[in-house]
Amino acid sequence: MFLRRSVLVAALALLSCTSSGKVTGTVRVEDRPLPELAGTGLNGEHLSAANDRGHVLVVSVWATWCYDCEKDMPGFVNVANRYAKDGVRFLGLNPGEVSAAQPSEWVRHYRVPYPSIQDPSERFAASLGYAGMPATYVVDRDGTIRFSIVGGTTSEATLSGLIDQVLTGASATPSPA
Repeated sequence: MFLRRSVLVAALALLSCTSSGKVTGTVRVEDRPLPELAGTGLNGEHLSAANDRGHVLVVSVWATWCYDCEKDMPGFVNVANRYAKDGVRFLGLNPGEVSAAQPSEWVRHYRVPYPSIQDPSERFAASLGYAGMPATYVVDRDGTIRFSIVGGTTSEATLSGLIDQVLTGASATPSPA
């Protein structure tokens, strides 16, 4: 039973991670609290999203096997570096991968400037209610998810526009891709 469930979960995850560079993620306006995200980082350190309270936070759910996650990563690195001066924090969430070795190498390869929580049981990803990868959540300073981007790829312009809206407290209207 466990093996069948694992195969089904893996198949659904692969289907949710598109291989076409032309599919963009779906932006949703949200208004719900960020669930507790705390666990072991890829380097063995303790990480918690609660430490980022008071800052705009971008949570990125990714995996090394996800083609669109790989396509998104250079842009996420650019946006994270660009918004660091504004106090915007980024936190990765790596569900389903049991070993930290491959995700750690992936993070080194892309020079990801922010930490990622290991989530081998996918408990934290499930608490976000994500429907596939990649998934991104833009959280306000009070810990409320204001936007989510699920599936497909995410342009730097889209992510930057959502961050700008949360930084300024503007009304929640998704920017065009």
